[in-house]
Amino acid sequence: MVVDEITSKRSDVRTKSPLCDDDYRLPLAKLPKAIPPRWMYTSMLWSIGVTVVLTAATLLSPMDEYVTAPGEVRPAEYAYVFSRAEGLLETIDVKDGEKVRQGQVLARLDGWEIRKRIREIEADIAQTEAELAMAEAAQRKVTAAPVPAEFLFSAVEMERQKEIQGLQQDYLHRLNELQKTGAASGTELLNIRLQLIASESMLKRSQQAYDLFKGDYGAASQTEAAEKVRVTEARLAGLRSRLESAQSDLKRLEIIAPTDGNILTTARRFPGEKIAAGTALFKISDDNDKTELRLYATEDRVNLIQPGQLVRFRANNNPDRLAPLAIARVTEVARDRDLASEEDAADTNRLSTYRVKAAIEEAQYPLAVGATVEAEIVLERRPFWRLLLMKPQPTGSKL
Repeated sequence: MVVDEITSKRSDVRTKSPLCDDDYRLPLAKLPKAIPPRWMYTSMLWSIGVTVVLTAATLLSPMDEYVTAPGEVRPAEYAYVFSRAEGLLETIDVKDGEKVRQGQVLARLDGWEIRKRIREIEADIAQTEAELAMAEAAQRKVTAAPVPAEFLFSAVEMERQKEIQGLQQDYLHRLNELQKTGAASGTELLNIRLQLIASESMLKRSQQAYDLFKGDYGAASQTEAAEKVRVTEARLAGLRSRLESAQSDLKRLEIIAPTDGNILTTARRFPGEKIAAGTALFKISDDNDKTELRLYATEDRVNLIQPGQLVRFRANNNPDRLAPLAIARVTEVARDRDLASEEDAADTNRLSTYRVKAAIEEAQYPLAVGATVEAEIVLERRPFWRLLLMKPQPTGSKL
């Protein structure tokens, strides 16, 4: 009953209200139909046509399928210069950006101990050279006279001794004859006999010594002198070899430029700091200043990345976010994951990634070496409807 009362009151209001005309009071079924104007039909038709055209253009227009890869701008040709030995850093002779030549000394390690060892070896070499000269002189002396002077009797001297003995024997024979007649004393005869015995003994001793030194014993003295020369020469050769090794060790304390180029960066090291062997101290590039991209692609469709594909990128050193994208081309794609070094371990973008190199073709602004980039590697360009409905092929097309 309450609802009926409310409805009747509303009907009374509508009937008596001056704002309600006769058409308003009619039920919906009896109201006349509204006829839209012609421009409304035309607008609807144009809207439908434009929508169809835009949809067709979108589906048929070429679209790029790409993968994103972070990376950095690197010199096309560069090399690290490593320390070849361990030691304390003595001097750094170059600065960042300086031009260097192949073989130029870039830095030196402290070589005080090696230089001290070189001086000691040089002193030993001088002493050994003097000993060698003495040994060679002794060898020449032994070769010229293998028999000592006190035992040296030539054949002529021995013949002379024999003649003297013959004269002494004749004199002894005459004394014997004179003694029989009483013209010679027994004492004189005894003295001559003793002299003859002494002379015979000396001649025999000298003959034995001459035969001894002229035979194996004399040859042994010559061999001994020759061996002494060889031993001294061997010791001298060993010292010279040690000297060359020490000089080579001293040379290894110099960090030299492996090629002509420019110093890109220098490690932050200070004189007196201990440097381990194999420490990278400098990064050097060639003279052409050509740069390239080094990208780190993840596993996402990495099998589709091929040399020759288009790369669009923007370096983060450019503050203009509306600047045109720079263009590059893929040149190399790693066949396996990138090996992460200790330096790369802290960068999560480089872990479990594949290294991709790209040659820079066009850039509207200067690219700083070492600048990081966000790149898009275009895998394939095809109509949008194919991109929606069909899976990509294993090999990317070259753009």
